Amino acid sequence: MSGAVAAHAAYNGSGTQGLAVTNKVSGATGDVQSVFWNKHDTTRQMIYGSSIVEIPASGSGGANTGNGNQIFSVNSDIDALGDLYLQVTLTGADLGLNETILDCIKKVEYHVGTQIWQTLEHDDIPALNATEMSEPAFESNYLSLVGADSKIGRKAAALDSKFSGVTAAVHTHNAGARRTGTQMAEARDITTCIKLPGFTKTVSPALAGFSNVSEGSYLMAAAPHQNFKIKVFTGSLPTSATAIELKLFGKQQVISNAEREQMKSMAMGMPKRIKMTQNHSVVSPSVASSSSLTVNVDLDHFSLYASHLIIGLDNLDCFVKSAELKLNSSSFSGEIHGGLLTGAAADSLGLNYNQFYVNAVPLSTPFYIFPLASQAYGSSSVPLNRFDNIRLTLVIYHLGSNDSTRTPKISVTCVGETTALYKNGAASLAMY
Repeated sequence: MSGAVAAHAAYNGSGTQGLAVTNKVSGATGDVQSVFWNKHDTTRQMIYGSSIVEIPASGSGGANTGNGNQIFSVNSDIDALGDLYLQVTLTGADLGLNETILDCIKKVEYHVGTQIWQTLEHDDIPALNATEMSEPAFESNYLSLVGADSKIGRKAAALDSKFSGVTAAVHTHNAGARRTGTQMAEARDITTCIKLPGFTKTVSPALAGFSNVSEGSYLMAAAPHQNFKIKVFTGSLPTSATAIELKLFGKQQVISNAEREQMKSMAMGMPKRIKMTQNHSVVSPSVASSSSLTVNVDLDHFSLYASHLIIGLDNLDCFVKSAELKLNSSSFSGEIHGGLLTGAAADSLGLNYNQFYVNAVPLSTPFYIFPLASQAYGSSSVPLNRFDNIRLTLVIYHLGSNDSTRTPKISVTCVGETTALYKNGAASLAMY
């Protein structure tokens, strides 16, 4: 008997199999579907088109020497703006082993009319990308951030020469070795393309059928009377770099005339749930070598319909030993060990847990994911605006290696959703 017919031969309409499948077509009830002909073949969606285009810079252009800002204005002829990608080019850069091109970006603001809808702080970008990118995409992205791509498109040398000497102190402490070795052989013009994980995002499973794709785009067609701008703030450049150049690309989406008119004609407006983040960072008190310290982080201003928190420490010699969240003084899930808040928590939420390693030495910042819901962006998320007192208690352990003199900065990214209301040709954040 062929293995392909085993399920058929064993079918008798009872047990778990009998509850899950049937061998009869039941057209009347509509509760039976086929894997060969299903909603992806029968569901129709409104037609739309999409292409990646450059968003023009306003004012003096994108080239500068750091510690400034650049504004990008979205053309009004775009119906919807999807995923955004920031291209950053450094001239004459010779990055150290602990530096990335992303270090030059302080924050990104999304301006709708006269309001700032969202601010992506520097720490939010790697936190979100590390948890939402696939492992191959994250590795490629990190290599680009540390200078693997030249301005002319040439790839850097092999990985072993790019990270020479990284294993020097690996037997002392995993994180301690990251400050030895060299990353770049010589100064050159390097570039990277950073995905900006803001509210303009496609939220769907990878390679999903089209009926499962959800566009979190900003709908300019429903708010034609408002300007939409992205403002990128830059910080200090690496010592060797002489200039930074910014370009912004986005998914330009064009919808049908019928859908465009319907959006404009809704008398009560059109509410749309969008992905959103909020950030809080604080410098921890000094942690003595080979010891732990309890830190209480005040998160009262978080107000999203939140599914998880992402916790980051910028000192790789420090680790989160445990974490506990209290809402109005009531513990959300008790004290959770830091190890659970890595791969296991990411998997439970449908996220990824990525770190970049060379010879077992972590070079990228580790993040800890504190779950508030069953699934990321799911309906079991918690409306944090309903709580007056939000405290995150972290027990931080310090290994006492190469970063023993530096206190860690704690960054907490709140990830969830809010609702935008498109009404009378304008858009506003309606509720959290």
